[in-house]
Amino acid sequence: MFGLLQAFREREGLANVPRRHEEDGEQLGVWLSRQRKLHKNGLLPGLRAQRLEAVGVALDPLAEQWGRMFALVQAFRAREGHANVPYGHVEDDEKLGVWLQTQRKRYQARGWSEAERKRLSASAMSDGEVERLEAGGGGGDV
Repeated sequence: MFGLLQAFREREGLANVPRRHEEDGEQLGVWLSRQRKLHKNGLLPGLRAQRLEAVGVALDPLAEQWGRMFALVQAFRAREGHANVPYGHVEDDEKLGVWLQTQRKRYQARGWSEAERKRLSASAMSDGEVERLEAGGGGGDV
């Protein structure tokens, strides 16, 4: 399967295969999803994780996206002198203002009860995300 993944990357220029993608009759997308699940559960062998990352696979695509968006907020702050990104603001083809508003809501949701989060369809920001936010100097105006 790894050879199919490499072929996909060479042809498409990226290694994050859509879940339903088949390559040469093999369910490459399903296989990659399994690898990510193993990684999430701490069961993916280190060497396999290294090989996947070496060809550009994001083993935790949501964390990668969060990091990419947070970097855009930091760039906005460096350029504008604040992180009050307008709701409709788009940066590098990403809806940065919408994303930042969602993150602010997720930060607030940390103090809400589970029932309140469910009622408002909100997920709480993880401890790791809060740490990155605070380490990046985003505590005050992000």
